[in-house]
Amino acid sequence: MPQADGTGRIDPMSAPSEGNADIGVEGQSQAQRQTVRMVEKLFSRYRQHRMSYDKHWVENYKIFRGRQWKEARPSYRNSDVLNYIYSEIQTIVPIMTDARPNIETVPENPEDFEFSQIMTQLLRSKWDRDLFSQIVVEAIVDANLYGIAITEQPWNQDLLNGLGDYEFNTVDPMYCYPDPRMRDINDSYGTGFITAVPTDIAEIKRKWPKYGHLVKADLSDLDTAKTAKLDMNDYRIRSATDNLTLVQGERPADENQANQALLITAWLKDETMVEEKIRVEDKFGKKVTKFQQKKKYPNGRKVVIAAGVLLEDEENPYLDGKMPFARLVDHMLPREFFGEGEVDQLKGPQAIINKLWSHAMDVLELMGNPIWKNPTGSGVFSDTITNQPGLVIDHNDGFEPKREMGEDVQPSVWQAFDRIDQVFEKISGVNEVTQGATPRNASGVAIDSLQEAAQTRIRLKSRHVEAWLTQVGQQFASRILQFYSTPRIIRITDNPEAEKYFKIAIDDVLDESGEVQKKVATVQTFEQTPEGILAPQGTRQFDIKGNLDIRITTGTTLPFARAQKKAQAKELFQLGIYDAEDLLNDLEHPSKEKIIEKFNARKQAEMEAAMAAQQQNLGGV
Repeated sequence: MPQADGTGRIDPMSAPSEGNADIGVEGQSQAQRQTVRMVEKLFSRYRQHRMSYDKHWVENYKIFRGRQWKEARPSYRNSDVLNYIYSEIQTIVPIMTDARPNIETVPENPEDFEFSQIMTQLLRSKWDRDLFSQIVVEAIVDANLYGIAITEQPWNQDLLNGLGDYEFNTVDPMYCYPDPRMRDINDSYGTGFITAVPTDIAEIKRKWPKYGHLVKADLSDLDTAKTAKLDMNDYRIRSATDNLTLVQGERPADENQANQALLITAWLKDETMVEEKIRVEDKFGKKVTKFQQKKKYPNGRKVVIAAGVLLEDEENPYLDGKMPFARLVDHMLPREFFGEGEVDQLKGPQAIINKLWSHAMDVLELMGNPIWKNPTGSGVFSDTITNQPGLVIDHNDGFEPKREMGEDVQPSVWQAFDRIDQVFEKISGVNEVTQGATPRNASGVAIDSLQEAAQTRIRLKSRHVEAWLTQVGQQFASRILQFYSTPRIIRITDNPEAEKYFKIAIDDVLDESGEVQKKVATVQTFEQTPEGILAPQGTRQFDIKGNLDIRITTGTTLPFARAQKKAQAKELFQLGIYDAEDLLNDLEHPSKEKIIEKFNARKQAEMEAAMAAQQQNLGGV
């Protein structure tokens, strides 16, 4: 039975293996059992490889959440946390996600240009409607904590009342196991990608009714990753021999935790070949039968198992042949799938900061309240000596009680604290300039140079985000081209003040042999009548003759960079290089379409007035 090992990983000694593959396999064929054993062997190999990288993932999460003291400290000692790491990550993430990514579709074939514009509007509408920007934030935080983030772009037929639509979700990296040779998902090096997610038995039975009833619970923890993150394994009880001592104990069993199984989904590039009969003409024109070798799974293979039961074994349902995942890396390691996160680099300085601060607080608490020295001949009872303001103490001459002042915190402690604060900034690359503050004792060109240098790390991170989102966008476009066969209405969301809609459906055109010859997109637009009713207009068809490249750019949103961008846009407008639309686009004005419409109407009125005046002058002459 798989169990958590306290780090969020599945214990290798208890995870499914060939030796226990017979659990719950009654009612399945020998071929199905062999498939289960094949997936379990792959899972074991992938898991062993990942263990070299995930040792500190749970620790990194706890550090981010402020649980940074590993050892249990006495209650009288300060265990303060100045969470610089949290501040650093929460400075980077808003800068990188403040503006919505700009989605643009570029056709490979110039004849698909008009359709690419429609596809751009469709992608932007879905992005805004389903709040995909929140998923981007979640993924970037994952990357900062673990070095990588994994997102899934599946098709969900249950959405929109059975009409179906594509999704965009983050997957906990603790549940992801790539091929050891893989450098990126869907690259040419790896041949498989596995997810292992604790799943309720009831959900398994609902999704796979044919074999779901064979699945038995095989997890001893409700959710291994979340259990480790929430310190569920750190359970202490009072010692039976010493009431003042707490010892490590086992958490009482929860009946609800026995209703889950580890759902393993393997996406594989399967090279299995099969023979098929074909009828061809020989050199005499006669029909003869021949055998032809072809891949059994040309688009790849998807296998789902749980508790030794094969639930699903089919060809990859996506025509692009890609696994429906994409990877974001924070700090890249050459030729490695996994990366390094911010926490990995900063937890050393963070530990020193906490220790220095806690030591200083210990000294201040101990020495901040001076002790009393009461001579035996003072004639004063010690119980009457309090710290009450204005207290009068009657005592015998020559034997007055005295207060003994404590020692101050050594200056070297504060000097070390200031030094480690500077070290933290150098390692993180985030300083007051990155946060938008104007550096002291600098002006003019020096300020511009410092601000430009402060962007370096964040610009690199933004390029990683753009590369990841480009892969995500390509899978979005692939889902649309494959599954948007039923007409659906889309609202354009670029301008919230403009109620614009269009209906779209994408169909396959088959040739005589039944093969897909091309795809045709049917688009119907709607216009608003004077009565405020949206009336359908003409219908157009677009032959999709090539693939579509998706470009998603983020751009920097640093405060000073945004100000520079606006200043440059105004200057280009004054020089006549930009028109009104270009200026408003760079200014990101929310009502740009209404302003442009008024601007164009005013220009048109001025031109008509000028022409009328010119005609009057000519008539007068």
